[in-house]
Amino acid sequence: MNAYLSLVLLLSVLLVLAGCVFPSASGQFMARLYLRLAGFRSHCLALQHSKLAYLEGGQGSTVLLIHGFGGDGAASWGRVMAGLVRRHHVLVPDLLWFGRSHGDGAPSLQAQADALEALILTRTQSAIQVVGLSYGGFVALELARRLPERVARLVIMASPGMVYTPDDQQDLLLRARVDSAEQLFVPADPEGLARTMAMVGSPLARAPQFLLRDVWQYYYRDRLPQLRALMQELAWQQQEHVERLAQPLPMPVAIVWGAQDEIFPLQIGQRLAQVLNAPLFTIDGGTHVLPVVFAVQTLAVLQDVLQADTPSL
Repeated sequence: MNAYLSLVLLLSVLLVLAGCVFPSASGQFMARLYLRLAGFRSHCLALQHSKLAYLEGGQGSTVLLIHGFGGDGAASWGRVMAGLVRRHHVLVPDLLWFGRSHGDGAPSLQAQADALEALILTRTQSAIQVVGLSYGGFVALELARRLPERVARLVIMASPGMVYTPDDQQDLLLRARVDSAEQLFVPADPEGLARTMAMVGSPLARAPQFLLRDVWQYYYRDRLPQLRALMQELAWQQQEHVERLAQPLPMPVAIVWGAQDEIFPLQIGQRLAQVLNAPLFTIDGGTHVLPVVFAVQTLAVLQDVLQADTPSL
């Protein structure tokens, strides 16, 4: 094994050890070094009211990976994107108000879709395949609704989309023992972060207090108002979002779910697959953070789905 491959292997191991879900500041350095060696480069797209940071690498058909509510693109997709880049042109943005992206406007789902629509139109002229995780699944559905001629395939991962009901929401709050989704997904302190990580199935829930504090400060402390506004907008406009996203989609859709997802239980994924007439791929033992804790299994599923025949423009 040559020195370069040995370094990539070492960094891959360190990436796993550095933080699983949402690595600390030091873990971020290791993650980005690992991804740079895998072929990714950091870029920034300047928009009218925002700055969208993204990672880009590879050649071939374009795959857009959209992370969920928390962390950023590299933390959520690291090992998966490093596998996909061998066969695809891969775009991995940090959503607005996450990671290295910033926005001056009102935080909203539509603002996220505006930024990613601009990224798609800027970085590729061909059809793309869009993968959305959790909150990113809502953004992915909105992009598919807006750009049906550009989205060749949609993959929804652990995201309830248009089948999410107020009863589903209430069941989640009861399981998490919180009063609101904002309290669960926007932890106000390191103790709240540990509770969130336990619900999503991350080993970080059992991390030492100093590491939890480091992660919370890195990802949440300086953006709490914007993240709370994002979650409030999603909750308050839930019915509007559901109705808008419920229109038929012309492209192939696939659903990927963890069998042990405590945030959105598998039966929600089954309902979504039925409504969208889409195949459901279940990862045994999988929790809500599939591309992180179950990266190998998630990569295998995505490679199969993304290699299937898709309509060309």
